Amino acid sequence: MVAAIKMIPDTLGQLENLEILGLERNCLEFFNPALCTIEGLKRLGLSGNQITSLPREVENLISLEQLLLDDNEFEFVPIQVFWLINLRELAMSGNHLTAIQAEIGLLKELRILGLNNNRLTVLPPEISQLKHLKILGLQNNLLEAMPADIAELFELQEVYAGSNKLSEIPEGLCWCSNLQILSLPKNSLERLPVEFENLKKLTMLILSENEFLYVPAAFCALEELEILHLDGNSLISIPEELGALKKMQHLTLNNNRFRDFPQAVCNMVSLVTLDLSNNVIISIPGEISQLTNLLFFNMKKNEVGVFPVELCSLIKLQMLDISDNMLKDLPEEVGLMACLEDLNLSNNHFFEFPKIVCSIPSLQKLDFSQQRGTKVPSLPDEIEFSSVWYLNVSHNTLRTLPRTLNAMRCLTDLIASHNEISSLPDTLCYMKRLQVLHLDNNHLTTLPVDFDQLKGLRDLRLHNNPLRTPPMDVCVSGVLQPIGCFIRRALEREDLLITRMFEAMKPALSKNELRYLMKKLKFPNEKIVELEQMYHGKDRLPDRVMAAMLFWKESYSEKATSDELIRVLHIVGYEQLSKQLWNMKIMSQRLRL
Repeated sequence: MVAAIKMIPDTLGQLENLEILGLERNCLEFFNPALCTIEGLKRLGLSGNQITSLPREVENLISLEQLLLDDNEFEFVPIQVFWLINLRELAMSGNHLTAIQAEIGLLKELRILGLNNNRLTVLPPEISQLKHLKILGLQNNLLEAMPADIAELFELQEVYAGSNKLSEIPEGLCWCSNLQILSLPKNSLERLPVEFENLKKLTMLILSENEFLYVPAAFCALEELEILHLDGNSLISIPEELGALKKMQHLTLNNNRFRDFPQAVCNMVSLVTLDLSNNVIISIPGEISQLTNLLFFNMKKNEVGVFPVELCSLIKLQMLDISDNMLKDLPEEVGLMACLEDLNLSNNHFFEFPKIVCSIPSLQKLDFSQQRGTKVPSLPDEIEFSSVWYLNVSHNTLRTLPRTLNAMRCLTDLIASHNEISSLPDTLCYMKRLQVLHLDNNHLTTLPVDFDQLKGLRDLRLHNNPLRTPPMDVCVSGVLQPIGCFIRRALEREDLLITRMFEAMKPALSKNELRYLMKKLKFPNEKIVELEQMYHGKDRLPDRVMAAMLFWKESYSEKATSDELIRVLHIVGYEQLSKQLWNMKIMSQRLRL
């Protein structure tokens, strides 16, 4: 790591031919006046230091065109700056300025003035004397008004004045006919001047988080507009004429009060991004199919009940967020959305997991978390055909995961927390690409034998499960090696214990008791007959008991545990034998400890 510079040596002033000096992001508290002898210096970068003032000699830098003083500790603009008559860019954002001196008008060649993130409450009228100014940054101040004579800045191209206290836009701004970008978010604007339509060259207009109740008609004349942000207002509709803005590419109308889908939007055929999230829209019109260039569509947090078939015709669509709505199913045509990569269906009202999403050819991310939606009890086997690398099925009522999951060759992130999963398929252990596995807040008591084969895992979460094999204190670290070792040793102990239990049962059961137990264990009748014929007679009864219990263990596999055997013997009324086996289990646990 390079140490930060705290002081500048005098010898640096001997670089007579130096034109660019960058000292940004250091720990300078003052600027060495010895450097002010470099009369050919054109760019001086001092941003990101702790400077509070500049030396008087700065006025000698007569060739300086760029002075960058962002993110320092200035409380006023050093008076020497105003004598730098060739200055084209002055950057003083991120300081503690409360006012700008009238001498600002002396910087006749200034093109860029950055005053963002200060404490300015007013601008001097002399700022309108900067006839060549092209970019003006005033964001995040305390301004209540723009300069009345701002119309004098007829070369102005970009104005950034968001996060102030502006309640109106001066008519003069509307005569800055070269303006291309106007950013005014987070103010208190309710209306725009009628003359706003004069800004014919405007390509970007940001009016987010203001107090507009309707879209001004003047917008409809801004034919060059490509980006329009009106999110965070109180709009309930937009004029039909707005649909004539054929160059519109990015439109954000989220966090308003739309109840009906704004029909004019469907005529903006160049739209690439459309955000209508956080409204109360109840349906999407069929005319949505006209937006053939749409790539990103956000309809999150509305009240849409039907996924329109016409939406599936947007074959260029890459991202669709229609979470937190009222959807119950998807049309089969969803599988035709060839470019769709990111689909969010969370918090809806599906009766079952929509199988059709498994056939979306380019899908990479699928979010189906239902924390505030209708929970589904299972995933279909068809999930194996999905190409997703990220799958979120948390907050459902899944009791297990499909065995076909391991066929998902691209899957790296599986989020299945907050379900009712009590067991995992052994096939999960062979998903070599899996890197993230969240199974927290489920009903898991054990993990598959080869769980430690998930060598690629880097994020494993198993907390809030009633795990016994292995216990939670082994799993809490998420490290696979001790988990795998514990599981294998536990299985060896369990296998030895259950074999000893079978031995204890051999002399304890009569012929009729064994037959009754086999029926309760749901042995096929033909198997019962086979065992009785193979081990016929009283002398062979112990062998029959052992053969029957080995068949039970083989048939029921993971479910054939010592706990299950003790439980069944208790249910059928063999209390003495059940208690005997229980004592054997307790003793084996004590020995292990």
